Amino acid sequence: MSADRSDATTGPVVPEQRGVRDEARAEVLIRHARLMKSGRPIFCRPSRAEIEGRVLPRQGAGTDGKVIYSTREDAEAAARELESLGARPLRSYLCGRSRGGHFHLTTDTAARTGHLPLHLRIPQQRSPLSA
Repeated sequence: MSADRSDATTGPVVPEQRGVRDEARAEVLIRHARLMKSGRPIFCRPSRAEIEGRVLPRQGAGTDGKVIYSTREDAEAAARELESLGARPLRSYLCGRSRGGHFHLTTDTAARTGHLPLHLRIPQQRSPLSA
């Protein structure tokens, strides 16, 4: 059987993409990512108008090829599961390219966070300092 097809007994096939390193990570993507009809995750890419240069890019190339999550909750649930599988700390963000609003995950590079749980890494509103 070809790697591009799915079988009713084995479920959807995840393409060999960067970031998908093993079956457990593939299952997280299948559970939380936006999927094509074939069952594979959808990856972010520029519009045809952006590629042809007819419109200015809505987002830098940093989101090209990243998995699309429909909601922040889906992205954060995937982040928690991926972190439990050994991934570096991740955080979700809204993609500037998406008209309807979709989310991606990125490595949380804040040095002071260490390996804190996701809910402790989300910035909190703070009251202004008193004079």
